[in-house]
Amino acid sequence: MANSFHQALNVTDDERRRRLSTALEFVTRVTTQRWAHAVLLDLKAVHKNMDFNKYSGAGLGLGYRLLGMDRGFNSLDVGILGKAYKHSRARLILMDYGGTILSNDNLDNLSRYQVATKSRAYTVPTDRMIQTLKDLCCDWRNIVFVVSGKERHSLTSTLSDIPNLGLAAEHGMFISWPGSLSKTGKKRIWETLVPDQDRSWRSIAITIMDVYTSRTHGSYIEETEMKVLWQYRDADPEFGYLQARELEDHLSNVLRTFSVDILHGGVEEGGFVEVRPKGVNKGVVALHILKNVPKMSTWEKIDFALVLGDDHCDEPMLSVMRQVGRRVIDARRASKRETPLPPMPSTVMQVDVSSFDEFVSSRLETFTATVGKKPSAAASYVNDVDEVQEFLDGLVKVGMRVQKFNSSVDLRGMSSTPMGGSELNHGLVSNPFMLRDSLVQKGSNGKLSGNGGMLRSSVSMGNFLNTEPTKISANLNEFLGTIEDEEDENNFF
Repeated sequence: MANSFHQALNVTDDERRRRLSTALEFVTRVTTQRWAHAVLLDLKAVHKNMDFNKYSGAGLGLGYRLLGMDRGFNSLDVGILGKAYKHSRARLILMDYGGTILSNDNLDNLSRYQVATKSRAYTVPTDRMIQTLKDLCCDWRNIVFVVSGKERHSLTSTLSDIPNLGLAAEHGMFISWPGSLSKTGKKRIWETLVPDQDRSWRSIAITIMDVYTSRTHGSYIEETEMKVLWQYRDADPEFGYLQARELEDHLSNVLRTFSVDILHGGVEEGGFVEVRPKGVNKGVVALHILKNVPKMSTWEKIDFALVLGDDHCDEPMLSVMRQVGRRVIDARRASKRETPLPPMPSTVMQVDVSSFDEFVSSRLETFTATVGKKPSAAASYVNDVDEVQEFLDGLVKVGMRVQKFNSSVDLRGMSSTPMGGSELNHGLVSNPFMLRDSLVQKGSNGKLSGNGGMLRSSVSMGNFLNTEPTKISANLNEFLGTIEDEEDENNFF
């Protein structure tokens, strides 16, 4: 700095004029007006090239990584969810099992190993969650499915006794439709998504995996009814990953003549190599369920869909259902000549779902959520299993409130439904106030109460009038005075 001061004080007149002319040329050319114009152009350019992703860091040290998520990826708005649930009449609810309606066994390596080697039992849903599922299935407007990667016996041991609950095991390889209990009422009836095929690949895959297990400390083989996995979550991360890539190539070459998929996934949780029949994933089973909705209910098209998952196995299900809902939104916006929505994030697996337009209503509202804030094909997230429990309880309360007030249209939709609920054959009703007041008298479980219990099916008008005397509104003010405020459901959340 001293040398610079000395040079400035002793600069020659020629050098001084040269420097001044250079500065004068710059400030004359680059004016304040041009500077402001350049700033506005930069702002406009930033708007045009806006990145639709937002980024957040996770991990420490060598495990640090940058996660990119859609800018619209926010917490699930249960207020909007509750209102859509309230005003819908044909609902499809798809939920994962482990990590969504109960705590995940995969989070603890020791617990995962004990479960895989059958030295410890699986974690089971809480009694509160079981009751919530029962309440959801009691609503005739709902079709509820639990779609899991676990084996059939794991699901039947905990969820088989819930009436009208659909189950899908082994990522959808086996499906038990709602109401598919046997005559004894205890044993589930299962169907296979993929026909029985040659299973000789299992012994070949296990033989090859044994070689890699013997030279990779901390790895082990896990077998289920449908698939075979080589788990290396407890091995050295770098060495285990290299061995997994080599095993993946080895299996691909040896099993190329068999109808199987070789998948390398779960790297964030430790990693595994999986061999399973081709064409089996939760996305396929979600579309299969959607296509069979008319066979399971009295309505042909759904107008509400809720999909919940927590890990990479649920991404296909979240992707396809989000795209089904997106097609409906695009069609609505096009009919109103509104601008199209921005493109789907890269986390969504692109699948052609145009053939399923006939199974969804033009009023369809779709909600997809993953448990935990992380990159996902879902449009939103919930923080943990406890939060899933809370908003499912809120939906149950909203559903019971809606069931309090039924119209003759509701009664027509409730007839001959396999999803549960009362079945009514109604005749002429001379006094609508009497019909409404009869329907208001319900139990806490939301069922219609007539002669001390649920109204029996095939109730004629004569039998209906012969039931216990019910309160009859004397006038319109008394009829309307018992209707509660519609905004009270916000308190449930």
